[in-house]
Amino acid sequence: MTNRDLGLMVGVGLQLEKKGSGMRYLVELLGYSVGDGVIISAPLERDNRPSLSPGDEVVIRYLGGVSQYAFRTRVTHIATAPYLHVHLEYPGGIEATMTRRAVRMPLKASVIRLAMEDDGSQLAVEMKNISFGGANLVAPRPLGREGEHFSIDMPTLSPHRDKVITLPCVVRHVSTRSEADKPSYHHGVEFEGVDSLARDFIGRYLDACSG
Repeated sequence: MTNRDLGLMVGVGLQLEKKGSGMRYLVELLGYSVGDGVIISAPLERDNRPSLSPGDEVVIRYLGGVSQYAFRTRVTHIATAPYLHVHLEYPGGIEATMTRRAVRMPLKASVIRLAMEDDGSQLAVEMKNISFGGANLVAPRPLGREGEHFSIDMPTLSPHRDKVITLPCVVRHVSTRSEADKPSYHHGVEFEGVDSLARDFIGRYLDACSG
């Protein structure tokens, strides 16, 4: 829909993919004006040079609720003052894709036990490990095929009980093992477009586990 409001808060993390390069970057939304343009932080190369140039076509992705959103746009300007940032054309349309399901973590232990909602039923899932890049999920039946997307919603334990950190995931590989004469399915998932808040949360959890 043309000139649709993005419905995003300033500071949210977005995933940027540069057309033709296959490279993906995590950027921050600095602001936007409906119908006029979008401003984001500048993705940088290792030598701190901007990885974008005016005219580059990019795809922006972000997660909202149980849907993943994406829009195509073009770099119009790269500004250096008062700090380095990128101006994009306002998208003419936004694509929405329903994620397959959402996962909620009810408790924390040496092995994190997840209650996954699937078609209205609960499925017990174990998170064997977690890192900044992804996690290993074990379930009594397949959670999805390679390339499928879903999200893990992790409670922040803040005073706001409904506040969660969302980790967008994509299934990278699935293997089957036999445990106690029953099959178990091990899923290697990769986190996509994890924002700074989620990275801080994972870091604190890893520090607690290693302490």
